[in-house]
Amino acid sequence: MYKQYLRQAWQLMKQNRFFSAVYIIGTGLAISMVMVMAVVYHIRTANIAPEVNRDRMCYVTNVSFNMNDDKGHLNSCVGPRFAKEVMYNLKTPEAVAVATMTQMMPFTVGDVFMQAPGHDEAPKVSLMGCNDQFWRVYAFTFEEGKPFTEADFQSGLPRAVLTESLSRKLFRKTEVTGQTVLINDVKYIVSGVVADVSGVASDVCADVWIPYTSMAVIMNKMADEKEGSANILVANILLRDADDIGLLKDELAQEVKRYNTTLTEGQVTCNDPVSYVDQMVGSLLRMDVKQTYMTLSIVLLLFLLVPALNLSGLNTSHMQDRIPEIGVRKAFGAPRGTLMSQIFVENMLLMLPGGVAGLLFSYVLVFLFRNLLLSSGVFAMQMGTGGSIFLSAGMLLNWEVFLYAFVVCLVLNLLSSMVPAWRAVKVNITEALNA
Repeated sequence: MYKQYLRQAWQLMKQNRFFSAVYIIGTGLAISMVMVMAVVYHIRTANIAPEVNRDRMCYVTNVSFNMNDDKGHLNSCVGPRFAKEVMYNLKTPEAVAVATMTQMMPFTVGDVFMQAPGHDEAPKVSLMGCNDQFWRVYAFTFEEGKPFTEADFQSGLPRAVLTESLSRKLFRKTEVTGQTVLINDVKYIVSGVVADVSGVASDVCADVWIPYTSMAVIMNKMADEKEGSANILVANILLRDADDIGLLKDELAQEVKRYNTTLTEGQVTCNDPVSYVDQMVGSLLRMDVKQTYMTLSIVLLLFLLVPALNLSGLNTSHMQDRIPEIGVRKAFGAPRGTLMSQIFVENMLLMLPGGVAGLLFSYVLVFLFRNLLLSSGVFAMQMGTGGSIFLSAGMLLNWEVFLYAFVVCLVLNLLSSMVPAWRAVKVNITEALNA
């Protein structure tokens, strides 16, 4: 039956080429706007290398040190002492990657320059301090060498992992394991070289990674209760199961309570662990996660409703021309459900080419405006910490995105065709035959 519908729909498309062209173009433009949002959402939330565990990630980013006798408080990120005595004691997570907060590095460390001894070039780089578990949580592709070890991290040894492009800029090659580099005139030994990381992987994007225990600007604050508790580190927590976030919250509360018994100058509070998606969605509009979802839903509905009304007008006009045909079919016993399903299939056949065109156009828009759409935020762009954003085919071409496109086509078809179709099939047979 549906094969017959498709054949008839194809014949109607050839007979009404202008209507078909306008319908396909209108559908494509409408869907492209929605699919830009869908593609950006997918790239920012899907498991994309090296952030291959986004669905199991959560974060502790805000720590407050409240001094005794209301002498003030410090609101910041995780400090090195807090990380050592609280975060590393947690049993619920599979691993805890602690790293410097990218946006805070310019304020704490200032500009970072790297140089290979004996070379004149000293490019400005994006530096990230991290722990050894960082390399377990994130799946980097090592072109040469390996990450620094737990022993290197615990000892605060000067080890560095470079990106491929930075290695070529400094040494004109990537086989540089064991070579010495200068980071702001401090000697570091290269332990490995990884493939370049796109700026869409905002948790890990940098040019060079070093043990944060080798950074004096962080570790010199270790003994200070205030800055040892609240500093510039972020705890990126890999859960064994995404549903363990409740258990983690309870365990973290107990560890913070125990940690506070060791303090004499004040008390510490920290935010509850936040899942990757909630943190990412919440940061889009800088508002509550529920409000952000509500706002995005309203925008999405408007993107669909406005073109649906226009396409509905086209369908109404088209249905008026087909009322005699519908009357003949009803006279021969065709039920309303059959007529509605046929019209739905016909419109879906028109929608799908428009959907494909809209999806392709959305890819073009995302690629052209990737720095605006996929940056970590306006703040990061202003500070130059957003990273170089490049897109691979694997980021763009995914069955989830194709499913989004099909669902959008389906919804748009329902919104634009069902009301005109229902009004057309409700016309009684006599009026339909005389129309």
